[in-house]
Amino acid sequence: MNHLDYFLSFDQTKVYYDNGQTAIGSMISSVFMKTLNNVILKKVMPSDYRLFQVSDMLCTLKLIELKFEKRHLSKSELAFFDFSDKVLKKQYLRIVKMKTMD
Repeated sequence: MNHLDYFLSFDQTKVYYDNGQTAIGSMISSVFMKTLNNVILKKVMPSDYRLFQVSDMLCTLKLIELKFEKRHLSKSELAFFDFSDKVLKKQYLRIVKMKTMD
């Protein structure tokens, strides 16, 4: 079963977004509305939904992992991770990888 089949197996799909970026919000609504049946779009405040906060954190860490692999981390990202590849990989990326369905 591919990812689309998985989502099509549900009676409805709820999409939560905080409208942080207008272009992404437009893309999300148009893609989901055209692809899936019975889509419900919900604008959220991240502080109200823990699952939203977790998904936002996981997406951020995935982006940081991709930037790390290409050696494109910003100064602030490097400072956050104590300028250490080891800290990033051991304390963040390894733990995320263990908890995801990749």
